[in-house]
Amino acid sequence: MHKPAVKRTNSRVYRYKFITPSTPLVVLIQLILVTMVMTLNKHFVVQAWKAQNLHARNYKAVVAFSTTQYVGSNRRRVHSGQNHKSCAPFVSRPIALDGLCTSTKRRLSSSVNSKADDKVETKPNYLDEHVADTASYEIPVFRKGDDMLTNIKKGTRIVSFGDVHGDILALYKFLQASQLLHAKSTITHPIWDGGDAILVQCGDILDRGAEELFCLRYLTSLARQAPKSGGKVLLLHGNHEALNANGLFQYADPKGNDEIEVVLGKTLANEKSDGTERWRIQYAGNQPSRWAAFEPNGFLAKGLYSNMSVAAVVGNSVFVHAGLTTDHLKKYGGIEEMNKSAREWFVTEYPEELQNDDGYKFETVKDVIDNANLRAKTASKTMPECLGGGIGAASPVWMRDYSSPSDAAPRSPKAQKMIDDCLAEVGAQRMVMGHTPQSQINAALNGKAWRVDVGASKGVLNGTPEVLEIIHEGGENGEDVISIITVDGDRIPGAERQIIELPF
Repeated sequence: MHKPAVKRTNSRVYRYKFITPSTPLVVLIQLILVTMVMTLNKHFVVQAWKAQNLHARNYKAVVAFSTTQYVGSNRRRVHSGQNHKSCAPFVSRPIALDGLCTSTKRRLSSSVNSKADDKVETKPNYLDEHVADTASYEIPVFRKGDDMLTNIKKGTRIVSFGDVHGDILALYKFLQASQLLHAKSTITHPIWDGGDAILVQCGDILDRGAEELFCLRYLTSLARQAPKSGGKVLLLHGNHEALNANGLFQYADPKGNDEIEVVLGKTLANEKSDGTERWRIQYAGNQPSRWAAFEPNGFLAKGLYSNMSVAAVVGNSVFVHAGLTTDHLKKYGGIEEMNKSAREWFVTEYPEELQNDDGYKFETVKDVIDNANLRAKTASKTMPECLGGGIGAASPVWMRDYSSPSDAAPRSPKAQKMIDDCLAEVGAQRMVMGHTPQSQINAALNGKAWRVDVGASKGVLNGTPEVLEIIHEGGENGEDVISIITVDGDRIPGAERQIIELPF
């Protein structure tokens, strides 16, 4: 059977066309074979290609299936905040899990020297400890007021950086620049040394890289350590966290899929189907371990995602992945209500008909396909609007009004008034956001829009990590002191990174 030709449109609906006249006969034969295997209660894997618009009521999915497992080969790289349409189709190949484990261990078997000036960068080993338990990914339970830290003491150090996208070395450099890690920290074992500092990571830890779980473990470990010395780590939802929660994996790196499969696959099997592989059937071959980890009420939902925020106010700054407007505040009931809706959604159970961990509710291949489509559609329809959207959408995790084009004044003529009105409503002086890669951290809109995504992941721009530092009311006249800290330890005054919009 030939590979399907893929066409991708602006509506993000994938259409698949078979390009051989003999395909119907091949599909019919495969249907018969798969049905026979199911009848004999033997293991099988079904691949479903799905497409859905997060808000489209006319949800459509065109499915191709086979008895081999399919692996996404999308290696698209984003070099700006714009819509890039070119990407490779999915490719099928059989996978032996034992061989996968071996190759993954070999790829990530070496260690990394923790010195900032070490130019030799090798992959760290993420399989050298027990990392398949939920405790390795938990963060402190959200308490009322955790997203509105307006009464912090004078001189508190606030540090923020943008999108990580599955690159552990980029994350390590971010944290080294932040000066929050103890000197004895390593690439595999972080030690918080930030005292009562507050770290805000602005979302998009997932996709595009090979070490997504590794990055999550690193950040969540610091989040558990920081409160012991009065500090705090806030993790925000990005659009890629929302995409993965809906079973949309078009931005996932194949090696990232491998990591999740190797680390979590066996544990998920033990939890869901008594060590068998039957739990995978309900996901119709669409990266079962990834989907089961990131979906609502999934493996990481209760301990991690239900304790994250869409937006947070710290001191005189509001932090969000892409941006906030007064329309968001009015529509969603303010920052606290917006965050509450996201937290509740992540711990919402699927209806009973979608709880098929044992796989025995399915009688036909059509049942499997319909179940997977319904699973994705249910998540999409119930997801809070503050997490929804797509390219060009106006939600807090998708908008680009304040950050595009990169390294320049925003294109939107309404941007200044929008951010002025929103900050007045929130009672903040500035907004800090990621989402749209810049060549360096910079501020636009009269210093009110700080853009901190520097495309540091190798899956994006392989940019140079740097972080934003705000000393709360640390100036001589009680004003915030803003600096950018580089990986070399240089502290650049925020005034030097202001983008000035010329009047002509």
